[in-house]
Amino acid sequence: MADISSLDLSQVKRELIQANWDCSIRGLIHGATRAAELAYCLKTTKDTDGDIPKISQLDFQQEHDVYMLAKSYFDLKEYLRAVHFLKQSEFTSSVTYFLYMYARYLADEKRRSYNMTDSFTSMGASVINDDLARIKVLKTELSTKHRKKELDGFCLYLYGVVLKKLDLLKEATNVLLEAVHQEPLHWGAWQELNTLIPDKETLLSLSLPNHWIKHLFLAHMYSELQHTDEALKIYQKFVDNGFANCTYIQAQIAIAHDNSRSFDQAVEVFMKLRDIDPYRLENMDIFSNILFVKENRMELAYLAHNVCEIDKYI
Repeated sequence: MADISSLDLSQVKRELIQANWDCSIRGLIHGATRAAELAYCLKTTKDTDGDIPKISQLDFQQEHDVYMLAKSYFDLKEYLRAVHFLKQSEFTSSVTYFLYMYARYLADEKRRSYNMTDSFTSMGASVINDDLARIKVLKTELSTKHRKKELDGFCLYLYGVVLKKLDLLKEATNVLLEAVHQEPLHWGAWQELNTLIPDKETLLSLSLPNHWIKHLFLAHMYSELQHTDEALKIYQKFVDNGFANCTYIQAQIAIAHDNSRSFDQAVEVFMKLRDIDPYRLENMDIFSNILFVKENRMELAYLAHNVCEIDKYI
């Protein structure tokens, strides 16, 4: 397993920049954000500008026009509109194929959220069956590609998500493991895998990739499974080796302290996090709960006011 203390931070940053790009062009905003957060905190001495992906390096020049149009509609959350134009593509690139399948999946999810209001009416069963039929169509198409070994790491991630949606949990676990082996820096695949691991025994039985990001996943899992000492040891190694100002890692340290009911330490880390990232909303619900437990009314009121100023509709 890659040792955190021996990492070449310049190389790590290059990999993270590439991961941010790979996620961004596929509309995977959470994966792109996580890669960007990790890359931003690395202050390396070597120049990485030459490693920033350029549009000329894309592998889908033949389909770039349709990709550009469809991705614009995708970003507007007009998923069916994106699908309409993407289905005219020959899918010579894994990027356009992923965006086509992902847009279909998100269109189905959007439709299902609208249909929730109908689930208690006489049409409810029909609506649910239609939703299930659409997700099964996606599963069939991805399964065919999977058998032919034609899915890249991002499409494997989507296939795993679809399998999980159908409660095919063992199959989903296996496919998501394939996904993290192929694209270890796509954090979204790790997050989906996380929800399928019930205990430490299961975690340690998995064949995870020999990549430094594995440590971050193990720390996250140890914290969730209430093995907080082990989680904090791993996070501290990251802090000691170049990731001290990473907002994601600082937040996870605070959450680990909260899980172990070390509320004073959790508050201290959250306060540091807010100094680094004052407009952050992620994890502030956890911070507010800690302040409530500690009966720190003044800080709780300030936090509530601050969050409302950032986004009063949250």
